[in-house]
Amino acid sequence: MHSGISTAYSGLKAQMDALDTLANNLANVNTAGFKEQKSFFRALNLAMDASGVSPLESAVNSLVAAGSALNLSQGPVLETHRDLDIALEGNGFLTIETPQGLRYTRNGSLTRNANSVLCTEDGFPVLGETGKIVLSPGKVTINQDGQIKVDGNDVARLKLVSFENPAALSCEGHSLFLPSQGAENPVPASGVAVRQGFQEQSNVNPVMATVRMVEILRHFEAIQKSVNLMINDMDAKAIERLGR
Repeated sequence: MHSGISTAYSGLKAQMDALDTLANNLANVNTAGFKEQKSFFRALNLAMDASGVSPLESAVNSLVAAGSALNLSQGPVLETHRDLDIALEGNGFLTIETPQGLRYTRNGSLTRNANSVLCTEDGFPVLGETGKIVLSPGKVTINQDGQIKVDGNDVARLKLVSFENPAALSCEGHSLFLPSQGAENPVPASGVAVRQGFQEQSNVNPVMATVRMVEILRHFEAIQKSVNLMINDMDAKAIERLGR
């Protein structure tokens, strides 16, 4: 394939990947605890490791790829007046038990299941420092340090954790996160305040995301026009040679 077309195609693919990431962000603009993914682009030089490569070969043998990174900034906090809604302020996560193992979340929209176990909306148990949290009937209060009481009696303390490098977390959907392979283990969170009756919203800015979507579409159209011009030019030269 013509190297210029190959490079342009990689640019089109990178813009499509960025658009998919942006669409996922916008789809979760109302998902509690959701953290947006920010796209970035990187250039890949296919001739970089080859010996005896000329500057021209190095310039034309390049591709563009898209990547993404989590934006873990605090989302806006909404008051819900619901006893089992909590928002975390600071660098911390709730610890969740799933069939695949431990996961971590900022989504504090919690509930009781049929066995009175404190769970996420998706039914995954929320862990305390000593395991699952069982709530007996009564008035539930949750202190700023994560201590849970029912009718004034201590029940459990939420297992709040943090990561030295939160950027090493990967998103698994349902506002759940998992440390990437090789990342450090979680440690007990410090400086995290729990606010009962509040809920952290998605940190996606829909206005900025929409503007970014328009930019990506314009870049896509520009690259597409360049590809069409290159193909038309190649066709014209081929027809000219055939006519000689």
